Amino acid sequence: MPPKKDNFFSGPGIRTRTARALLSVGALAVVYGIASEIGRGRLPDRIWLGTHYVENVQLLPPYPSLAEETTFLLESGILTSSIAVSAGRVLLGLLLGGAFGILLGIATGRATRAEYLADPWVTFFRFTPALALLPLFVLWFGYGEGSKVLLIATSVAVVTILGAHQGVRSVPRVYLDAAAALGASPGLAFRKIVLPAALPHIFASLRIGLGLAWVTIVVAELIDARMPSLGYLLTLAGAYPRVPTMVVGIATIGALVLAFDLLALWVHARATRWMRRTA
Repeated sequence: MPPKKDNFFSGPGIRTRTARALLSVGALAVVYGIASEIGRGRLPDRIWLGTHYVENVQLLPPYPSLAEETTFLLESGILTSSIAVSAGRVLLGLLLGGAFGILLGIATGRATRAEYLADPWVTFFRFTPALALLPLFVLWFGYGEGSKVLLIATSVAVVTILGAHQGVRSVPRVYLDAAAALGASPGLAFRKIVLPAALPHIFASLRIGLGLAWVTIVVAELIDARMPSLGYLLTLAGAYPRVPTMVVGIATIGALVLAFDLLALWVHARATRWMRRTA
């Protein structure tokens, strides 16, 4: 019997992935704690910001300072409300961009003419950074929630278009020829052959798109920046500067990315239980 093929989501189970992720985060936390203790009293606490000096800056804040800052952000409600607002924007952008990208990717995968029409636009948005699109989206969609969500959706859509397109194109032609020979209609062949075979590519692109959505949210929330939002929290911390707030904000976004990534793995495992997996 030939060996089973490995794919993007095969290999260690979700529990193993979670344990390894926690172990990696724990190791990083230990290294940071050691570095902050070594830097205490050795790193400068006075920095030049171009026009003036800023005093009492903790370039590598120790854990007591981080704990104090986290407690303040939680008790004031700033952190929890920022997480709720930013996560809502990410999920809405993922939903809109994923739905549009998957539908367009399937269309370009099945029709060469659609691919020719969509390819220049996909290439343009694929290699254009979100920060460059920011002023254009403000002009098009204003300063409200629409521009923020659509900027995130654009980043997600480009990735999911490529994933769905590749998934449809990777279906072996012999499967489709066999289905046609047995009398299956094009619609039936698509539902029973093309779509199931493309699912791993689609879920892989959604997983990458989810990570890009969290990267883009920091840029998107510069549009009419205001509390509560994680992007504005980081921007405000950098303006003063407040390094403990920066570290807490970055750690929060990292924890959210990890949690959403594990959730994506769980959804994929539930949706594709019929697939054979490696041990």
